[in-house]
Amino acid sequence: MTPLLVGLAGYVVVFAVLGPRLLRGCERRQRVTPRSGLLLWTAVPTSWVAAVLAVGLAATAQLTGGLGLAALVHACLRAVLTMLDARQPENVPTAVALLGSFAIVVRLCWVAARQAYLDRRQRRAHHREVCRPAATAFVGGRRISILESPTPAAYCVPGRRQVIVLTTGALARLSAPELDAVLGHEHAHLRGRHHVVLAWGTILAAAFPFIPLLQRMPHELARLLEWLADDHASRRHGRHTVASALVTMATSATTYPPDAALTVTGSDVVDRVRRLLQPPSRERATRWPLTAAITAPVLAFATAAALLVPAVTADPTPLCQGQRAWGKPSSSAHHITT
Repeated sequence: MTPLLVGLAGYVVVFAVLGPRLLRGCERRQRVTPRSGLLLWTAVPTSWVAAVLAVGLAATAQLTGGLGLAALVHACLRAVLTMLDARQPENVPTAVALLGSFAIVVRLCWVAARQAYLDRRQRRAHHREVCRPAATAFVGGRRISILESPTPAAYCVPGRRQVIVLTTGALARLSAPELDAVLGHEHAHLRGRHHVVLAWGTILAAAFPFIPLLQRMPHELARLLEWLADDHASRRHGRHTVASALVTMATSATTYPPDAALTVTGSDVVDRVRRLLQPPSRERATRWPLTAAITAPVLAFATAAALLVPAVTADPTPLCQGQRAWGKPSSSAHHITT
């Protein structure tokens, strides 16, 4: 193994367990600038998955002699044969490395497809319920779907036919400035396509249920996205107005939006109100944890590229001529001397 491969494997192990602790060290900075936190909680878990794949593929490339894409394709075929025929134990490490990477890709694709299907089905069902002509109105210049319920609630359903939903209880209890703040909050979710970021976190957490870093990802993303929407609404309507609207809406304990929706009372409402009324000081936020957390995924991506690019772009001619396959000379190769 090369030092780069060992270092990347170390990154995978360390961040799988200690990643949440490192990112929590940046929480003060994230409270000041939620976008930096969103970048961290998206880049670090994504780089971790990329590093896992890179370790498997790079190990396969090294064990097959680094002969490029042809060697990797050849390794795929030999790996399957190895798993079916245990008489070649020297090929087992390569088979495990390659099939492990393949299993991760298949798992990610399966979870992503299932999540997309479930979200789309739920959104369509909800649209049929709330997007009736009799249940729509224009509030604050925006087209809103009105849901009959005495409990105050507001949420948005993203997708191709995105819609903001308000209950009659919310219309009755919110003042005009508070209602505008709530609509601004939900509009920020839709305009920023926050559901895409949250869906990615949900997919990674479902695909790797045993990794602490990825299990923490959806919760942290949801909190940061709510902070971003709060800040967007606060710039136009004021922090106190947004906080007052949150307190009013927080009583909606019996109305649950669909899983594919983003609700104004999502995440920890008490913490959000405290952040709005007592904004953190920029001077008190330390920079070194943020710098370290940003540097780590950048180095991981660079290391993965340094490992994979030479292997993938190498000349596959020797393998195609039968001079070397699966890390040793082929028995079918014939050398002619003159």
